[in-house]
Amino acid sequence: MKVIFNVDVKGQGKKGELKEVSDGYARNFLLPRKLVTEATADNLNAFRLKEKAKAA
Repeated sequence: MKVIFNVDVKGQGKKGELKEVSDGYARNFLLPRKLVTEATADNLNAFRLKEKAKAA
C-alpha cells in the first residue's frame, strides 16, 4: 500500500515522504495512529500541491 507519512516514523519514513509499506502494517498500525495517510489520487494531488508550494 502506498502511503504519505504525516510524521517521522523511525525506520520507516520521514514526514512528507511517499512510500510503499505492507498492507497489514499500514492498516493495523500506521493508519489507526494517524501516522500516515493512504496515497489515493486526491491525497496525492494535495501532497504534490503542498510540495510545490514549499518549493516556491
